Amino acid sequence: MFQAHADSMEAGTAQRNQIVGPNTVPPRVQFRDRQFTDKWWGVIYALSYIAFLSTGFFLVSKSHARYEIGEDGTMQISAYHLEDAKQCCSGDVANADSDWGVCAELNNNGRRLISGNSRFQGDEGMFDVFNLAPEIIVVVVGLTLGLAFAWVVALRFFAKPIVILSEICKIVIFIVIGIYQERTSSKVLCFLFAAGLLGYAYWARNKILFAAKIITHSTIAMKENPSIFIGGIFTQLLFAGNAALFVYFFAESFNVAELREVSYREGDPGYCEFVFPAYVGRIDTYLGLSYLWTILLFDKMRLSMIATVVGSWHFHPNDKPSIWLAMKNIGSSFGTLSVSALISSIAEYINRMLSEDAWTSWISPTVCVTAPLHLLMCCFGTCLKTIINMLTKFAVILHVFTGAPFVGSGKKVFDILSRHFKGGFVTEVTSKSVLNLGSYAFTVAIAMLTWYWVDAEFDCGTLSQEGENTWFILYFILVLFNCWYPVLGIYLLILIDLLLQRAGRENLEDGREGFNHLWIPPFTAAFVGCIAMLMFRFLSSIFLDTIDTLFLCFAIDKDNNVDQSNNEFTSLVKEIPGYTEAQSISSTDSPAIPVADVVDTK
Repeated sequence: MFQAHADSMEAGTAQRNQIVGPNTVPPRVQFRDRQFTDKWWGVIYALSYIAFLSTGFFLVSKSHARYEIGEDGTMQISAYHLEDAKQCCSGDVANADSDWGVCAELNNNGRRLISGNSRFQGDEGMFDVFNLAPEIIVVVVGLTLGLAFAWVVALRFFAKPIVILSEICKIVIFIVIGIYQERTSSKVLCFLFAAGLLGYAYWARNKILFAAKIITHSTIAMKENPSIFIGGIFTQLLFAGNAALFVYFFAESFNVAELREVSYREGDPGYCEFVFPAYVGRIDTYLGLSYLWTILLFDKMRLSMIATVVGSWHFHPNDKPSIWLAMKNIGSSFGTLSVSALISSIAEYINRMLSEDAWTSWISPTVCVTAPLHLLMCCFGTCLKTIINMLTKFAVILHVFTGAPFVGSGKKVFDILSRHFKGGFVTEVTSKSVLNLGSYAFTVAIAMLTWYWVDAEFDCGTLSQEGENTWFILYFILVLFNCWYPVLGIYLLILIDLLLQRAGRENLEDGREGFNHLWIPPFTAAFVGCIAMLMFRFLSSIFLDTIDTLFLCFAIDKDNNVDQSNNEFTSLVKEIPGYTEAQSISSTDSPAIPVADVVDTK
């Protein structure tokens, strides 16, 4: 495989002097004595995250459980809110003696079970599940982390067989899930999903094998530099901790409530009910946006550490930094990583805005106009996000190599890539799709496990044979969609959860039975699936980061006239669509810089 050896330190091999032109960079990683770059962006992010923690813990300090289980097993108003409830109901409330609202609960010494035969009361949301049964989110997220680590470690040692075995396991998992389903429709959907995976594996068998080759080559760099897994684990733990805070803050925000006399429709009599202060919604919006910026920053931090170690190994293997130095350099690069993550998060947010209301395009009377327009907007948003993510990723890698600020690195890397790939766009789609599909299949399995657990824990019956097949199919599609677009899915689920909670309260106000037991299990499953998908993608991106670093190393070597004719990675790069044979960049006015030979050690 490809490896650059510093010949001055190896007996019997002579150095070659290569000419570095003005439009490229020397084949070296400047990892020593790094200067702070884009530092004000780092300050802005630090203030943003302090605000994230401050507002989140402010919600926690204001959070008090609205209900608690009494000695007789009924759901009763908590002791904290009891006096406020009595005071509210003792005032001039028109329907204080009705069968709805807090006053009715006081009169009846507890709440009636009015959402089917479930344990839900009719107005809870998916975040109430995390408060009522926290062991579900803890165990499922722990299982996700364990499975993700096992998968990545297995890929590191047995890339090609594991890629093939992963395709088989994805099919087997859904066959097993289908066997244990009670209802016929869920069995059929699971079996159809398994059949679809089997059909894709057969159709894309050549692409899967090519991806296995690319991933195998990336594992060579990993085997030579096992310390990058320490960096990956470090950032994954940060990711998991931040995700836990995000879920914790959001779950607690649903207990930040005040007792007031309200009326949902003008002219209707008032009654006492729990309402959320206006600031809760604004803080939740900020938490969501800050969370997006942070997870993308962790993504850039992982890339920075991998690029430092792998790039040094490729260019000068006898002068490599330790993973601890690579972690330390995150400090000097923090501003650059912050601005690159911010640009990526803006692209993600724009894509979300262009995609989030897709269903309205299909139910509008002007569907012939709105649906095609919305499809074009979705395509534009996806392309914009993909291009920006690609450019910011390679800008970060070149920043790691040179220590230059973000803007300068972005301009320089686009020039370098444009000489070797059409339009300056390079990404290994095949290996990315294989890793993403693997993450997706495991994620859907985790989501279905969550659905089953919540359904059984709260006696909802959404997976029983008696359940409505149409709704199950729609919810299953919801899970599939949101797990594939996890960032968009998190925001959509939070928004729809709030709307359905409000609809549930209005339903109960009109004397009808609650229906939240029908949608909370699949919504909780989809939300947990989104978190799981982000974790799987984050950890599997170690391979993609390694591949992208090697792509840029390849381009820089080509610019510096390094002979790569016997390099097997070169033959693989040439198979990627968009590769072009470019002329090497040289300048007789530039100083000669020693560059190590590239030899094949396969």
